[in-house]
Parts: sequence; C-alpha cells; structure tokens
Amino acid sequence: MQCAVLPDWQSAGNRTAGASAKFIAMDANNSPIVYPFAEYPTAGNTIEVAPGVHWLSTPLPFRLRAINLYLLEDGDGWTIVDCGYGREEVRQQWEQIWRNTLAGAQVTRLIVTHFHPDHVGNAAWICQRWNVRPWMTQAEWLTANLAILEQGFDDIGHRGQFYAANGLDQSQLEVFRTGVVRYSAGVRLPESFHRLADGEQLQIGGRIWTVIVGRGHSPEHASLYCDELKVLIAGDQLLPEITTNVSVWPSEPQADSLRWFLRSLDRFADSLPADTLVLPSHRRPFRGAHTRIEQIKNHHRERLQQIVDLAASGPVSAGGLLGHLFAPGLDGHQIGFAMGEALAHLNYLVSSGALRRENTAGLAQFVRAQASTEVGGRPTVA
Repeated sequence: MQCAVLPDWQSAGNRTAGASAKFIAMDANNSPIVYPFAEYPTAGNTIEVAPGVHWLSTPLPFRLRAINLYLLEDGDGWTIVDCGYGREEVRQQWEQIWRNTLAGAQVTRLIVTHFHPDHVGNAAWICQRWNVRPWMTQAEWLTANLAILEQGFDDIGHRGQFYAANGLDQSQLEVFRTGVVRYSAGVRLPESFHRLADGEQLQIGGRIWTVIVGRGHSPEHASLYCDELKVLIAGDQLLPEITTNVSVWPSEPQADSLRWFLRSLDRFADSLPADTLVLPSHRRPFRGAHTRIEQIKNHHRERLQQIVDLAASGPVSAGGLLGHLFAPGLDGHQIGFAMGEALAHLNYLVSSGALRRENTAGLAQFVRAQASTEVGGRPTVA
C-alpha cells in the first residue's frame, strides 16, 4: 500500500468552491494541457500572445538553452518583464526587438520577477538605456546584490563545503567547483530599484496586473496576473514540461523550501480561472494551470516517497540521493541545483516527522523517525 506522504495535499483540490474545485479535482489525463502556440518567436522578433502582450525568447549559456521574456504595451510606452542573461548576443536581440516592435516608442518600466541571472542579467544596461529602474520585490533585489558580490547564493566556496558536509563525493564536488557558472558572469545591476509587494496592483496599458508573490524557488518571486485578460506571467513559479528548481542554500540549511513552493502553487490553484493563459519563463505558453499544478505535486509526492523508501534501508544523505533522483552526467551548474533540491525534499520530510536529521563526524545524514507509523508494511508520514 502506498504511504500517504503528503496528507495536506490530499484535500488540496477541495478547498476552492464551485467550478474551479471540480476542475482541480479532475485527473490530469482528463484535463489536457494546451499549447496555443506551436512555434517559438524567432530571434529578434515577438509573438503577440494576448492583446498588448508580446512574447520573445533569448538564449542562455546553460543546458536550459532559452528564456521567455515579455513586452507589454503600456500607453505611449512599453513595460518589459524580465530582461535575459547578460551577454552581447542577448543585447543585440533586444536592440532588434526594440526596432521591430516598439515602433519608436520608449521603454517606460522594467519589471523583474526574481534575482536569477537569466531574469535580471541585463538590468543595468536596460535601465541606463531607457532611464528607468527595475521594479522588484525587496528580497529579490537584496539577494541579487549579495550574489553579485559572490556572497549568499553565489558564495561558491561556502556552497562547496556545504555540499561536502551533505554527502557530495569528491569527484562530483570537483565538477561543481570547476563547472558552476558564477552569478557575476551574466549580471550587472543598477544602483537602485522600485519595490514591488505581494498583492500590489499595477496599471499597465489600462489594465490591472496583480503581483502574486511565491516562495521556494527564490526568496520573494513576483508573478503578475491580469484578470481582464486571464493571463498569468508566471516567471519560474509554474512551468510546463519541466519542474521548477526548489533548493536549500548554505545560508539557511534547514529551510523548508519545498513546503513554501507547494503553498505558492496552492495560491495559484485557489485563484486562477481554469482557462488562464500561463506565460512561463521556460517552454511554451499554455492553458491548463490546475492540471499542471497537480502534475507537479505528484512529481514531488513520488520523490518524497522514493526518499522515504530508500531511508528504510539505512541513513541517506543529499549527495547519496543524486544517483537515485537525477539522471547521470550532471554538469557543475546542475549538481548545485540537484543538491539543493535533494535537501529541500529531505527537509520537508524532517518537518513532516518522517525523517530525523543526524550529524556524524561532520556528515549530515537523515534516518527514519521513530514516530513514523506503519501501514501495510510501509511508513506513513504524519
């Protein structure tokens, strides 16, 4: 019998009244995810995906390959949402897009969903070019400023020590140290910002866009929702086909990042109409947000269950889980994400009472908690 790894999820589809709840409760196979756009925008061009909302795609120096950025018509000017990785190729595409799409108008606002380099990388260049400052949540702005100084999220030495203490072997540790892409390689920041807050309403192009803050992927990620258009600019909080990285970092080693991320998904599930057009930062725009949310929850259920099963045979560590949770051949950048994600799942299980954290000779390991109960020979997470 499968254990009930996430009892708080089991009723997630029943919290919202009316038609939305019925949609959420449906099996994913009965509510297909629909991709209205067959092709990606070509380099230097945009696709209008909703009235006044334009989609563009720029390259990345990672295996993820590309990021989606958005331009919103805004009266006599334009609002940019996210600005791409800081490299010359991307800046040349921006110049071409401004010639092709803006038709001589000005960029009057830059909104950045979160601090990651593919989202904020060109902020200083765009702000100088158009005499604007980035609109960001405070936690994202401050984290970006720490990372560019190789502190916090981008303290590579501290991260290496942290991963070693969590079971990453020496060969993988060397791959991480030599292959991780430093934050400062693709980011330049302006000197000041304009603060965004959860629930804030922005008027863009005569329409109201509401800020929805999510956590788990980054400290204070800002998505934007327009009820008139039924469009969500999701950033990295809700992606199709691939799952958002949810990590634990050395600065907060016991963070319950996965729980925070799942609660953020619940906010989307409780508030988004079933026919919302989701504009993600990676892969194509799609409809079927509720179905995708359930798929993502199921993915994490399966990973949590897998870890609980492995722990039944003895202590586990984050480094020891990589071969079970991820495909072989991870590069240095991916090893960092994989370690962070393994720890996010382990911490969730600790906070749920299924595992207990132990430190032996400087190595963090996780063991089955005595409080776990047995159902059909398998543990139930309380």
